[in-house]
Amino acid sequence: MAVKKWSTRNTPSMSRTAAANTIIAVLKPLGYWQWTRDPRRPYIEKVERVYRIVLHITVSFSFISLMLAGVLLSQDLEEISSILHILLTEFALVVKALNIWRNCGAAWRFMDEAANDPIYALRQQSEWTKWQRAQRSFAIVTYIYCLASVAALVFACIGVMMTPADVYVLPCNIYVPFEWHHPRRYWYVWTYNTIAALMTCISNTTLDMIYCYFMFHLSLLYKLIGWRLRALRRRADEPPVIKQMSEIFQMHVNVRRLTTECETLVSMPVFGQIILSAFILCFSGYRLQQMGNMENLGMLFSTVQFATVMAVQIFLPCYFGNKVTESSNALTDDIFNSDWTTFDVPTRKFMILYMELLKRPANLMSANYFKIGLPIFAKTMNNAYSIFALILNMNN
Repeated sequence: MAVKKWSTRNTPSMSRTAAANTIIAVLKPLGYWQWTRDPRRPYIEKVERVYRIVLHITVSFSFISLMLAGVLLSQDLEEISSILHILLTEFALVVKALNIWRNCGAAWRFMDEAANDPIYALRQQSEWTKWQRAQRSFAIVTYIYCLASVAALVFACIGVMMTPADVYVLPCNIYVPFEWHHPRRYWYVWTYNTIAALMTCISNTTLDMIYCYFMFHLSLLYKLIGWRLRALRRRADEPPVIKQMSEIFQMHVNVRRLTTECETLVSMPVFGQIILSAFILCFSGYRLQQMGNMENLGMLFSTVQFATVMAVQIFLPCYFGNKVTESSNALTDDIFNSDWTTFDVPTRKFMILYMELLKRPANLMSANYFKIGLPIFAKTMNNAYSIFALILNMNN
Protein backbone atom coordinates (compact mmCIF):
# COMPACT_ATOMS: atom_id res chain seq x y z
CA MET A 1 0.00 0.00 0.00
CA ALA A 2 1.49 3.35 -1.06
CA VAL A 3 1.94 6.03 1.60
CA LYS A 4 0.48 9.40 0.72
CA LYS A 5 3.20 12.01 0.62
CA TRP A 6 2.74 14.92 3.01
CA SER A 7 2.04 18.27 1.40
CA THR A 8 1.28 21.78 2.66
CA ARG A 9 -1.88 21.60 0.55
CA ASN A 10 -3.24 19.22 3.15
CA THR A 11 -3.04 22.00 5.77
CA PRO A 12 -4.52 25.15 4.17
CA SER A 13 -5.40 26.72 7.52
CA MET A 14 -1.76 26.84 8.62
CA SER A 15 0.32 29.96 8.17
CA ARG A 16 4.07 30.36 8.38
CA THR A 17 3.53 33.67 10.22
CA ALA A 18 0.54 32.64 12.34
CA ALA A 19 1.84 34.25 15.53
CA ALA A 20 2.09 37.68 13.87
CA ASN A 21 -1.41 37.73 12.34
CA THR A 22 -3.14 38.95 15.51
CA ILE A 23 -0.46 41.57 16.14
CA ILE A 24 -0.81 42.96 12.61
CA ALA A 25 -4.61 42.92 12.92
CA VAL A 26 -4.27 45.22 15.97
CA LEU A 27 -1.61 47.45 14.38
CA LYS A 28 -3.76 48.25 11.33
CA PRO A 29 -6.58 50.15 13.11
CA LEU A 30 -3.94 51.87 15.26
CA GLY A 31 -2.34 53.26 12.09
CA TYR A 32 1.00 51.46 12.41
CA TRP A 33 0.63 48.95 9.56
CA GLN A 34 -0.34 49.39 5.92
CA TRP A 35 -3.92 48.39 5.17
CA THR A 36 -3.20 47.18 1.65
CA ARG A 37 -0.47 47.13 -1.00
CA ASP A 38 -2.82 47.07 -3.99
CA PRO A 39 -1.40 49.47 -6.67
CA ARG A 40 -4.85 49.65 -8.28
CA ARG A 41 -6.22 51.53 -5.26
CA PRO A 42 -3.69 54.28 -4.43
CA TYR A 43 -6.35 56.39 -2.72
CA ILE A 44 -6.39 53.96 0.22
CA GLU A 45 -2.82 54.95 1.08
CA LYS A 46 -3.85 58.63 1.24
CA VAL A 47 -6.86 57.84 3.42
CA GLU A 48 -4.65 55.76 5.69
CA ARG A 49 -2.13 58.60 6.03
CA VAL A 50 -4.84 61.14 6.96
CA TYR A 51 -6.40 58.67 9.42
CA ARG A 52 -3.02 58.07 11.06
CA ILE A 53 -2.28 61.80 11.46
CA VAL A 54 -5.70 62.68 12.88
CA LEU A 55 -5.78 59.71 15.28
CA HIS A 56 -2.36 60.22 16.81
CA ILE A 57 -2.39 64.02 16.95
CA THR A 58 -5.74 64.05 18.77
CA VAL A 59 -4.94 61.21 21.17
CA SER A 60 -1.36 59.91 21.44
CA PHE A 61 0.79 62.96 20.72
CA SER A 62 -1.50 65.37 22.61
CA PHE A 63 -1.39 63.03 25.62
CA ILE A 64 2.41 62.91 25.50
CA SER A 65 2.60 66.70 25.13
CA LEU A 66 0.42 67.22 28.21
CA MET A 67 2.63 64.84 30.21
CA LEU A 68 5.75 66.73 29.07
CA ALA A 69 4.13 70.03 30.07
CA GLY A 70 3.36 68.53 33.48
CA VAL A 71 7.04 67.70 33.99
CA LEU A 72 8.28 71.11 32.84
CA LEU A 73 5.81 73.04 35.01
CA SER A 74 6.27 70.94 38.16
CA GLN A 75 8.83 71.75 40.86
CA ASP A 76 8.27 68.71 43.09
CA LEU A 77 10.69 65.81 42.54
CA GLU A 78 8.12 63.24 43.70
CA GLU A 79 5.51 64.58 41.28
CA ILE A 80 8.06 64.70 38.46
CA SER A 81 9.06 61.08 39.10
CA SER A 82 5.40 60.03 39.03
CA ILE A 83 5.15 61.46 35.50
CA LEU A 84 8.63 60.66 34.18
CA HIS A 85 8.46 56.90 34.55
CA ILE A 86 5.47 56.89 32.16
CA LEU A 87 6.61 59.79 29.97
CA LEU A 88 9.88 58.04 29.13
CA THR A 89 7.85 54.99 28.10
CA GLU A 90 5.87 57.26 25.77
CA PHE A 91 9.13 58.64 24.32
CA ALA A 92 10.12 55.05 23.52
CA LEU A 93 6.73 54.64 21.82
CA VAL A 94 7.43 57.71 19.66
CA VAL A 95 10.73 56.17 18.50
CA LYS A 96 9.00 52.88 17.65
CA ALA A 97 6.12 54.62 15.86
CA LEU A 98 8.35 56.87 13.75
CA ASN A 99 10.52 53.88 12.85
CA ILE A 100 7.59 51.70 11.71
CA TRP A 101 6.15 54.59 9.68
CA ARG A 102 9.51 55.27 8.06
CA ASN A 103 10.12 51.59 7.26
CA CYS A 104 6.51 50.54 6.65
CA GLY A 105 7.31 49.27 3.15
CA ALA A 106 10.34 47.28 4.34
CA ALA A 107 8.31 45.78 7.21
CA TRP A 108 5.52 44.76 4.84
CA ARG A 109 7.99 43.17 2.39
CA PHE A 110 9.73 41.32 5.24
CA MET A 111 6.48 39.75 6.40
CA ASP A 112 5.29 39.05 2.85
CA GLU A 113 8.52 37.22 2.00
CA ALA A 114 8.46 35.32 5.29
CA ALA A 115 4.88 34.18 4.67
CA ASN A 116 4.85 33.50 0.93
CA ASP A 117 8.34 32.98 -0.50
CA PRO A 118 8.52 29.35 -1.71
CA ILE A 119 12.20 29.05 -0.76
CA TYR A 120 11.12 28.89 2.92
CA ALA A 121 8.32 26.39 2.28
CA LEU A 122 8.11 23.64 4.88
CA ARG A 123 8.49 20.24 3.21
CA GLN A 124 8.04 17.67 5.96
CA GLN A 125 5.41 17.04 8.60
CA SER A 126 8.13 17.18 11.26
CA GLU A 127 9.12 20.67 10.11
CA TRP A 128 5.50 21.86 10.26
CA THR A 129 5.04 20.39 13.72
CA LYS A 130 8.12 22.09 15.19
CA TRP A 131 7.39 25.34 13.33
CA GLN A 132 3.79 25.59 14.55
CA ARG A 133 4.82 24.68 18.08
CA ALA A 134 7.27 27.60 18.07
CA GLN A 135 4.61 29.92 16.62
CA ARG A 136 2.16 28.94 19.36
CA SER A 137 4.79 29.56 22.03
CA PHE A 138 5.43 33.06 20.68
CA ALA A 139 1.68 33.75 20.54
CA ILE A 140 1.32 32.73 24.21
CA VAL A 141 4.17 35.09 25.19
CA THR A 142 2.47 37.88 23.21
CA TYR A 143 -0.90 37.39 24.91
CA ILE A 144 0.62 37.22 28.40
CA TYR A 145 2.75 40.33 27.87
CA CYS A 146 -0.07 42.39 26.34
CA LEU A 147 -2.62 41.33 28.96
CA ALA A 148 -0.18 42.07 31.80
CA SER A 149 0.49 45.54 30.36
CA VAL A 150 -3.22 46.34 30.02
CA ALA A 151 -3.86 44.93 33.50
CA ALA A 152 -1.28 47.33 34.98
CA LEU A 153 -3.14 50.25 33.37
CA VAL A 154 -6.55 48.96 34.51
CA PHE A 155 -5.36 48.69 38.11
CA ALA A 156 -3.96 52.24 37.87
CA CYS A 157 -7.31 53.55 36.62
CA ILE A 158 -9.19 51.70 39.35
CA GLY A 159 -6.61 52.54 42.01
CA VAL A 160 -7.19 56.29 41.74
CA MET A 161 -10.83 55.70 42.69
CA MET A 162 -9.74 54.31 46.07
CA THR A 163 -8.60 57.71 47.27
CA PRO A 164 -10.83 59.75 49.63
CA ALA A 165 -13.83 61.47 48.05
CA ASP A 166 -12.26 64.94 48.28
CA VAL A 167 -8.92 63.84 46.74
CA TYR A 168 -8.68 63.79 42.95
CA VAL A 169 -5.91 61.75 41.35
CA LEU A 170 -5.43 60.83 37.69
CA PRO A 171 -4.17 57.43 36.48
CA CYS A 172 -1.34 59.23 34.63
CA ASN A 173 -0.44 62.72 35.81
CA ILE A 174 -0.72 65.28 33.02
CA TYR A 175 -0.98 69.05 32.73
CA VAL A 176 -4.63 70.15 32.50
CA PRO A 177 -5.17 73.73 31.28
CA PHE A 178 -8.25 74.26 33.48
CA GLU A 179 -9.30 73.58 37.05
CA TRP A 180 -10.29 69.91 37.12
CA HIS A 181 -10.52 69.25 40.88
CA HIS A 182 -14.27 69.17 40.65
CA PRO A 183 -16.57 66.07 40.64
CA ARG A 184 -17.90 66.68 37.14
CA ARG A 185 -14.77 68.02 35.44
CA TYR A 186 -12.64 65.32 37.02
CA TRP A 187 -14.48 62.57 35.15
CA TYR A 188 -13.97 64.35 31.83
CA VAL A 189 -10.22 64.42 32.42
CA TRP A 190 -10.21 60.86 33.83
CA THR A 191 -12.01 59.53 30.72
CA TYR A 192 -9.59 61.23 28.32
CA ASN A 193 -6.65 60.10 30.45
CA THR A 194 -7.81 56.50 30.47
CA ILE A 195 -8.59 56.31 26.75
CA ALA A 196 -5.28 57.94 25.73
CA ALA A 197 -3.26 55.80 28.16
CA LEU A 198 -5.00 52.62 26.96
CA MET A 199 -4.29 53.48 23.32
CA THR A 200 -0.62 54.22 23.95
CA CYS A 201 -0.31 51.07 26.09
CA ILE A 202 -1.72 48.83 23.34
CA SER A 203 0.41 50.63 20.74
CA ASN A 204 3.55 50.16 22.80
CA THR A 205 3.02 46.47 23.50
CA THR A 206 1.99 45.51 19.95
CA LEU A 207 4.91 47.40 18.43
CA ASP A 208 7.21 45.66 20.91
CA MET A 209 5.91 42.29 19.82
CA ILE A 210 6.04 42.94 16.07
CA TYR A 211 9.69 43.95 16.40
CA CYS A 212 10.30 40.85 18.53
CA TYR A 213 8.50 38.76 15.91
CA PHE A 214 10.91 39.93 13.20
CA MET A 215 13.78 38.55 15.27
CA PHE A 216 11.85 35.45 16.32
CA HIS A 217 10.98 34.54 12.71
CA LEU A 218 14.58 35.09 11.67
CA SER A 219 15.84 32.74 14.39
CA LEU A 220 13.23 30.20 13.29
CA LEU A 221 14.55 30.33 9.71
CA TYR A 222 18.04 29.57 11.00
CA LYS A 223 16.56 26.66 12.93
CA LEU A 224 14.87 25.45 9.73
CA ILE A 225 18.26 25.41 8.01
CA GLY A 226 19.60 23.41 10.96
CA TRP A 227 16.74 20.89 10.76
CA ARG A 228 17.50 20.28 7.09
CA LEU A 229 21.24 19.96 7.69
CA ARG A 230 20.59 17.35 10.37
CA ALA A 231 18.26 15.45 8.02
CA LEU A 232 20.82 15.12 5.21
CA ARG A 233 21.02 11.44 4.22
CA ARG A 234 21.90 9.47 1.12
CA ARG A 235 18.62 8.03 -0.11
CA ALA A 236 17.67 6.66 -3.51
CA ASP A 237 14.23 8.33 -3.48
CA GLU A 238 15.63 11.84 -2.84
CA PRO A 239 17.81 14.27 -4.86
CA PRO A 240 21.59 13.95 -4.52
CA VAL A 241 23.03 15.37 -1.31
CA ILE A 242 25.06 17.96 -3.23
CA LYS A 243 21.82 19.33 -4.71
CA GLN A 244 20.18 19.45 -1.29
CA MET A 245 23.23 21.29 0.05
CA SER A 246 23.02 23.80 -2.78
CA GLU A 247 19.36 24.52 -1.94
CA ILE A 248 20.23 24.93 1.75
CA PHE A 249 23.10 27.26 0.86
CA GLN A 250 20.82 29.39 -1.32
CA MET A 251 18.28 29.58 1.49
CA HIS A 252 21.05 30.58 3.90
CA VAL A 253 22.08 33.43 1.58
CA ASN A 254 18.48 34.67 1.57
CA VAL A 255 18.23 34.42 5.35
CA ARG A 256 21.46 36.43 5.75
CA ARG A 257 19.89 39.11 3.55
CA LEU A 258 16.79 39.03 5.77
CA THR A 259 19.09 39.41 8.77
CA THR A 260 20.35 42.72 7.39
CA GLU A 261 16.78 43.86 6.70
CA CYS A 262 15.68 42.80 10.19
CA GLU A 263 18.55 44.76 11.74
CA THR A 264 17.38 47.87 9.87
CA LEU A 265 13.84 47.37 11.21
CA VAL A 266 14.67 46.74 14.88
CA SER A 267 17.90 48.71 15.38
CA MET A 268 16.54 52.12 16.45
CA PRO A 269 13.48 50.89 18.45
CA VAL A 270 15.63 48.56 20.54
CA PHE A 271 18.28 51.25 20.98
CA GLY A 272 15.71 53.78 22.18
CA GLN A 273 14.06 51.26 24.48
CA ILE A 274 17.33 50.13 26.07
CA ILE A 275 18.61 53.69 26.60
CA LEU A 276 15.35 54.89 28.18
CA SER A 277 14.57 51.73 30.16
CA ALA A 278 17.25 52.28 32.79
CA PHE A 279 15.69 55.65 33.67
CA ILE A 280 12.15 54.24 33.51
CA LEU A 281 12.98 51.49 35.99
CA CYS A 282 14.85 53.79 38.38
CA PHE A 283 11.98 56.32 38.47
CA SER A 284 9.51 53.46 38.98
CA GLY A 285 11.61 52.27 41.92
CA TYR A 286 11.79 55.79 43.31
CA ARG A 287 8.02 56.12 43.14
CA LEU A 288 7.58 52.79 44.94
CA GLN A 289 10.02 53.93 47.61
CA GLN A 290 8.06 57.14 48.16
CA MET A 291 4.64 55.44 48.33
CA GLY A 292 3.32 54.24 51.67
CA ASN A 293 2.67 50.51 51.67
CA MET A 294 -0.93 50.91 52.85
CA GLU A 295 -1.61 54.37 51.39
CA ASN A 296 -3.31 53.14 48.21
CA LEU A 297 -3.11 49.44 47.51
CA GLY A 298 -4.48 49.81 43.96
CA MET A 299 -1.84 52.36 42.91
CA LEU A 300 0.89 50.44 44.72
CA PHE A 301 -0.01 47.22 42.95
CA SER A 302 -0.24 48.94 39.55
CA THR A 303 3.20 50.52 40.04
CA VAL A 304 4.69 47.11 40.87
CA GLN A 305 2.99 45.71 37.77
CA PHE A 306 4.35 48.57 35.66
CA ALA A 307 7.92 48.00 36.85
CA THR A 308 7.60 44.26 36.17
CA VAL A 309 6.19 44.84 32.69
CA MET A 310 9.02 47.28 31.94
CA ALA A 311 11.61 44.68 32.93
CA VAL A 312 9.92 42.19 30.60
CA GLN A 313 9.81 44.86 27.87
CA ILE A 314 13.61 45.11 28.04
CA PHE A 315 14.08 41.35 28.29
CA LEU A 316 11.99 40.30 25.26
CA PRO A 317 14.00 41.99 22.44
CA CYS A 318 17.24 40.98 24.13
CA TYR A 319 16.05 37.37 24.35
CA PHE A 320 14.85 37.09 20.75
CA GLY A 321 17.92 38.93 19.45
CA ASN A 322 20.07 36.45 21.35
CA LYS A 323 18.06 33.61 19.78
CA VAL A 324 19.13 34.77 16.31
CA THR A 325 22.81 34.52 17.25
CA GLU A 326 22.27 31.23 19.07
CA SER A 327 20.38 29.57 16.19
CA SER A 328 22.92 30.80 13.65
CA ASN A 329 25.83 29.60 15.76
CA ALA A 330 24.28 26.13 16.13
CA LEU A 331 24.42 25.37 12.38
CA THR A 332 27.96 23.98 12.63
CA ASP A 333 26.78 21.37 15.14
CA ASP A 334 23.81 20.59 12.88
CA ILE A 335 26.20 19.75 10.02
CA PHE A 336 28.16 17.38 12.26
CA ASN A 337 24.91 15.67 13.26
CA SER A 338 24.14 14.84 9.62
CA ASP A 339 25.23 11.60 7.98
CA TRP A 340 28.28 13.35 6.48
CA THR A 341 30.63 10.35 6.78
CA THR A 342 28.72 8.53 4.02
CA PHE A 343 28.85 11.42 1.52
CA ASP A 344 31.14 11.47 -1.48
CA VAL A 345 34.25 13.68 -1.64
CA PRO A 346 32.75 16.59 -3.66
CA THR A 347 29.85 16.85 -1.21
CA ARG A 348 32.15 16.88 1.81
CA LYS A 349 34.30 19.58 0.19
CA PHE A 350 31.17 21.67 -0.34
CA MET A 351 30.25 21.18 3.31
CA ILE A 352 33.71 22.34 4.43
CA LEU A 353 33.36 25.50 2.35
CA TYR A 354 29.90 26.05 3.81
CA MET A 355 31.28 25.66 7.33
CA GLU A 356 33.78 28.46 6.59
CA LEU A 357 30.78 30.74 6.08
CA LEU A 358 29.34 29.62 9.42
CA LYS A 359 32.41 30.78 11.35
CA ARG A 360 30.77 34.21 11.53
CA PRO A 361 27.35 33.76 13.18
CA ALA A 362 24.62 36.31 12.58
CA ASN A 363 24.43 39.20 15.03
CA LEU A 364 21.85 41.96 15.24
CA MET A 365 23.38 45.33 16.08
CA SER A 366 21.46 48.20 17.63
CA ALA A 367 22.48 51.52 16.04
CA ASN A 368 25.95 50.01 15.48
CA TYR A 369 26.47 50.49 19.21
CA PHE A 370 25.81 47.14 20.89
CA LYS A 371 24.70 43.63 20.03
CA ILE A 372 21.09 42.79 20.81
CA GLY A 373 21.36 39.96 23.30
CA LEU A 374 21.03 38.94 26.93
CA PRO A 375 24.28 40.63 28.08
CA ILE A 376 22.83 44.06 27.28
CA PHE A 377 19.77 43.19 29.39
CA ALA A 378 22.00 42.51 32.41
CA LYS A 379 23.87 45.80 31.84
CA THR A 380 20.61 47.74 31.58
CA MET A 381 19.30 46.35 34.85
CA ASN A 382 22.62 47.15 36.54
CA ASN A 383 22.53 50.73 35.19
CA ALA A 384 18.95 51.15 36.39
CA TYR A 385 19.96 50.16 39.93
CA SER A 386 22.96 52.52 39.85
CA ILE A 387 20.81 55.49 38.77
CA PHE A 388 18.17 54.58 41.38
CA ALA A 389 20.79 54.55 44.15
CA LEU A 390 22.16 57.91 42.93
CA ILE A 391 18.69 59.53 43.01
CA LEU A 392 18.07 58.25 46.54
CA ASN A 393 21.39 59.71 47.73
CA MET A 394 20.60 63.06 46.10
CA ASN A 395 17.14 63.07 47.67
CA ASN A 396 18.62 62.37 51.13
